[in-house]
Amino acid sequence: MDYSSSWIMRVRRIGQRLGILRPLQRAYRTLFRIDYEQAFDSALKTAIQPGDTVWDVGANVGHYAPQFAAWVGPGGKVIAFEPSPSSLPDLRAAVDGIDNVVVEEIALSNENGEADFFLSTDGASANEGLSDVGSDTGMVGQMVKVRRGDALADRYPPNVVKIDVEGFEFEAVEGLGDVLRSPSLRTVAIEVHFQTLARRGRADVPKRLTQTLKASGFRLRWTDPSHLMATRN
Repeated sequence: MDYSSSWIMRVRRIGQRLGILRPLQRAYRTLFRIDYEQAFDSALKTAIQPGDTVWDVGANVGHYAPQFAAWVGPGGKVIAFEPSPSSLPDLRAAVDGIDNVVVEEIALSNENGEADFFLSTDGASANEGLSDVGSDTGMVGQMVKVRRGDALADRYPPNVVKIDVEGFEFEAVEGLGDVLRSPSLRTVAIEVHFQTLARRGRADVPKRLTQTLKASGFRLRWTDPSHLMATRN
């Protein structure tokens, strides 16, 4: 199913306005005993090969980076991009002693420079990002470095890119113009934050993401209503 289609987006908007979308999603996962991100995790494990270079964009506290490091093996490399000062200590602890992980304290976007990164005042680091609309609680901005992915491609040419950036998915993909056209990039895996995008007034982003990835030669598959896998044709 294409969760970026116009009719699915209309259903989402109605559910969001009525405040029933997330309760229904939780009930669905409970009823069918589906772990959140289970299918996405399985698809990532299938996509990643020994010796790969994997970009973990929005590494947060290190949920994926150690797994990716094990999957790529000693001949591969994981680049964990995370600008949040609240998440970085946990991320560094999670990858401590793992030689094939490099932590880059930057956010990937569609420009090079600095930008406000919004930190959660309640400690919910999963809601932090370059947008201040991802949380229902207070957010405080702090300047961080932002870079286009293209600016780092020569140093770390990726084979797999995983993106989880709390509503800035399209900006991150825009900054990957040259990377997306590289034959060595096989997979782009994205968590699409529909609700945060709607709050930003960017409800068009899911469709624009699918169009951009298709135009770059990828075929698309949604592993669940929030996760998009793009693989090279």
